[in-house]
Formats: sequence, C-alpha cells, structure tokens
Amino acid sequence: MRKNILLFALAGILLVLIFNLLFSAIGTKELIIVDIEGAGHYTTIQAGIDAASTGDTVLVYPGTYYENINFNGKNIILCSKYMLNNDASYIDSTIIDGNHNGSVVTFENGEDTTAVLSGFTIQHGSGTYHSFLVLGGGILLIDSQATIQDCIVRDNTSQGGGGIGLYYSFINIENTTIYNNHAIFWGGGIGIYYSDIDFSSTKRCNIYLNYAGEGCDLRTIQSNDIQVFVDTFTVAEPDNYFVFPLDSFSFDIENHKIEQTNNDLYVDPNGNNHNSGLSPNEPLKTISWALTKIKSDSTKQNTIYLSSGKYSPITTEEKFALNCKSYVSIIGESKHNTYLDGENQFFILHSRDDSCYSIDNITIQNGINEITGGGALVYYSYDFRFRDVNFIDNQADVGGGAIYMRGTEGIFDNVLIKGNSSDGGGGLGISGNSNPVFIDCVIDSNYTLTPGWGFAGGISNNVESNSIFINCKITNNISSECSGMSVSGGAGDYCDPMLINCTLSGNSDNPYGTISQGDNSNVSLINCILRNPSEHEIVFSSSAPPETVMVSYCNVDGGIDAIDTNNNGTIFWGEGNIDQDPLFVGGDPFSYQLSEDSPCIDAGTPDTTGLNLPATDLAGNPRIYNGRVDIGAYEY
Repeated sequence: MRKNILLFALAGILLVLIFNLLFSAIGTKELIIVDIEGAGHYTTIQAGIDAASTGDTVLVYPGTYYENINFNGKNIILCSKYMLNNDASYIDSTIIDGNHNGSVVTFENGEDTTAVLSGFTIQHGSGTYHSFLVLGGGILLIDSQATIQDCIVRDNTSQGGGGIGLYYSFINIENTTIYNNHAIFWGGGIGIYYSDIDFSSTKRCNIYLNYAGEGCDLRTIQSNDIQVFVDTFTVAEPDNYFVFPLDSFSFDIENHKIEQTNNDLYVDPNGNNHNSGLSPNEPLKTISWALTKIKSDSTKQNTIYLSSGKYSPITTEEKFALNCKSYVSIIGESKHNTYLDGENQFFILHSRDDSCYSIDNITIQNGINEITGGGALVYYSYDFRFRDVNFIDNQADVGGGAIYMRGTEGIFDNVLIKGNSSDGGGGLGISGNSNPVFIDCVIDSNYTLTPGWGFAGGISNNVESNSIFINCKITNNISSECSGMSVSGGAGDYCDPMLINCTLSGNSDNPYGTISQGDNSNVSLINCILRNPSEHEIVFSSSAPPETVMVSYCNVDGGIDAIDTNNNGTIFWGEGNIDQDPLFVGGDPFSYQLSEDSPCIDAGTPDTTGLNLPATDLAGNPRIYNGRVDIGAYEY
C-alpha cells in the first residue's frame, strides 16, 4: 500500500516536471495547474489566475468549473490540456460554466493579445452590465485585447454580444466555434462595439445558429471593413438578418449549416423545428427558427403563419426579440387566441432597416425592455403594417411602453394599445423623424412610471415626427404631468402631428393638460372630441420656442379658453368648433359612442377631402352617414 502511494506521488511529480518542460519551451515563466479533483495547485480557475503573473501559464485539467472568471489585467495563458496534444476531447471536457451569473470570461483591465484563452467550452453566461447594456454573455472585453483560440462558445445570453461582446476592444480569434448563443438586442454570436476582430484565415472559426433581435450571428457598431474567414457559417450568403450592417463585413465562407426555403412557413406551439414547416401538417415550433429558415425578397414575398396558442420562452422556447425580416409577414390565426408573450423577461419584436412586411392578428403582451419599446422596437423601417394587433401590458423603462419607433414610416390599422407603461410615452414613443399613420386604433389605460419626465401617459411624439391619427380613441391614460399626448420638436426641429376624428376623453387630470406642446410643435385637430378633467386641454411650454395649434370642427371642453399658450404661441381657432357635452352612451363598461341627442352628430367638417377617413368608424358603422361626418371616433 505504502509503495503504491509512493509511486503515485512520484508519477505526479514527474508529470509536473514534464509539463514545466513543455511550457518552458513556449516561453512561459511559471506553470500553475488547476484541477477540480485537487491534484493541482488550485481547484478553481480564478484562484489560478490570481496566483499567476505576467507570462505565466495556468493549465486547467478536465472538469466543469462553475465560475465567472476575470483575467484582472494579467497577460497570461489560460489553457486546457488541448494545448499539449491537440486532442479535441479536452475542449469538450474542460468547461467553464457561468451558471447564468454574468459573463463567463472577462478581460477589462487593459490586457493585450498575449492574454490567451485556449481550449475551453464556454457556456451558460448571462453577460455583464456596462455603460448601456448587458454585454458579452460568454466572453466580454472592455477596453482590452486578447487572443481566443481552440474554444467552443455556446448557450450564452446577453442583451448585446451573446457569445462574445467587444467594447472598445480587439481580439485575435482562431479555431473557435460560436453557436447557439442569444442576444436580446444585437450580435447573437459576436457583438462588436467600436472594436475590431482579426479572424484567422488558416485556423478558421465556425459561427452559426446564433440569434438576436439585430444581427443574429454578427453585429458591428461603428466598426467597418471586418474580414470574416470561417469554415462554417449559418448560411452561404449572409444578409442583414444574419449580419448587420452587411456592408461592414466581407466574407470567405467554406461551408454553411442550413439551406433556406423561399416559401411560406407554418408554426404551431405543438410543432417541431425538425419538421419542414411547409404545411400546417408539418409545422415548426418557434417563430425565431421560421425567420431563420425563410428566404424572401421583393420578387417573392412570403408569410409565416401562426396557429393559435401562446409563443413564449417558457412555453415554446421562443427566442425574443424576434428579428423581423423585409418581405416576410407574420400572421396569426386571430388576435384573440394567438399570443406572443414576453413573460416579463424580453421585449418581443425588433425591426431594423426592414420594409414591406406585415404583422397581423396577434396579441403582443408582457414584453419588457430596459430602454425603449416593451412590445416592439422599430428603427428606420418603412412600408410596413401592423393590422388587427393588440399590445397589452408591455413595459419600457425609458420610452414607448408598447411601441417605440425612430426614423420610421408605417401604418397601424385597428391596433389596441392598452395597459402599457414607460417613463416616456406609456403607450407609444415616436421620435427621430418618424411619420407613422394610426387608423382605427385605441390607445387606452396606458401610464407613465416616473414623475418629472414631462411625457404623456398615452403618446410621446417628438423630434421631427409628424404622426397622423385617424379615427382613434385616446382614453383613460394616466400621467402625473400630461395624460394624452406630449409633443416636442426638440431644439431647432419641428413636430407636426395631426389628429382627425379622434376622441380624447377620460384621461387623467394633469397640470400640463391632455396635450402638452413644446419646442416648435404644431398640432392640428380636426373633427376631434376633447373632454377630460384637466383645467386645460392643451398647454404650451412657457420657455421653449413658440408653438401653434390649429383646431377646427372640434368639441373642446372649455372652448378656446381650454388652451393655455403660456404667452408662447398661437391658436388658430377655425370654423365649426363647439363646447358641449358630447353625450356619450356611457354605461359600464363606459362607451364613448354617441347617443342619439349628441351635438357631435353631423357636426364635423362638411368637406372631408384629403382627410383619408376609413370606410367605417371604430364600431364598424359607415364613417360618413347622412351626408356629413360626425365629430369624434364614432359615427352615430
């Protein structure tokens, strides 16, 4: 027995001597061994790093290490036994598992490319908050450099850079596989923010089947001319769905993982992603996989059809935010039984530079975004339509509880926006030269979260955004400052929204009224009802550049005196305005339809040319009856 113990000890000493000889050959100063079983110097990787100095090597024996490690500014080699003999089994068996507790590996203290990570599987990271987002699920670099080689980066999540996140950093990367990572916002595989990356052209990487709201495999922000040499990519010819923006990258791809299909696809909560998806009898399970598989362009526009049921991360393993595609529509069976549910963990739809698509017959609910757009975030997209869609109980911290849009032109037709919340525009956040049109929409019971922001509970319309609301009901929205709509052009900009045949009523009592105007805003109201408890229906800012409001054929509670200009603007009080009780039908639930004696009946503008009124009102009645349009969203 004693002899066996002695032989075991001698073997261990001999093995350490061999390792020291091997690593001295590659220039390492000291060799530190980490073994979870206790046969090395340390049992945790971080302890090995902490004990190391610049130029040392930390060798990690096989095992699963549940850690979130940080190089702490040390330019060392951290490696598995793969570095000794190129046996790939050591990559699979030497695992650093972040346990969903932050980035798995972090470089953030000025490391350079002599800091090496080699021969590991990196998994189950959840990223680290930095500056504005949770970044780098698997590997995170902040103001640092590193060399990544011979690794597998898989099954990690974050808001930006699901697999690898770079922030003002640089990496050399070779023979590394990055797959099945997920970023809620951008860069499912790798997110590159003001950074650069050098892909080896000889020891090629694999990047495939990652997912993100923007740039599923690769996303760069303010970085250009990135040359990507890979053995295997998701598709043979990447587009903006997989790589964003596409023109910032050049590709040399030898193989690809999937063949896309230029056909309609079908999805069902009880489906299977191994099915073809080409018929209702062979449905896929997740919308995200359907979006990845489907191929479409201006010559052949395709549709993803959703069966009834709930699509969510828990119920169907759905990946949000869904990365919308140009020329690909998503149509549910019915908004009453087809649900996209963020389960108060994720926001749900993301559209960036997309066009010519439609979202129909769906309820979008319980989405959450720490920035803007709890239900949908729509950037620089145009010629799209949301039709027969409900946005219910979504939340964003900054703006647009249900929907936030910037630089966007699209149509929202018969959309319900109810019970959503944010600091800026509880229901809608519209900004940055957006020109959406809302027809037959209901914006009801939305609210702002934090007093003092000056934004409305219902709609925030800002910075050169000229929204049009036709035949819409804006009711029961709540804010401590402005309940219905806040309008602000911004310094030197203009903002000119128009409301036609809208009913604004039951919104909360606020010091800045139902409509708050500031910074070169110019609001037009035609055929609208404004009956709310605030002392003033419309309030101008007293300090910003002057505002204007044009009112014609409207029923305004308090008449022209209900507009407080604060000596900073002009009222154009047109023809046909009245100040009378509209005599809503009322009841429980309260109805804003007109009763038979309402003074709003046949009191709208005699000439509706150019108003683009829909054929019916919100209740489905003919919009113009008896030769004259009524005031408000409902025709008697």
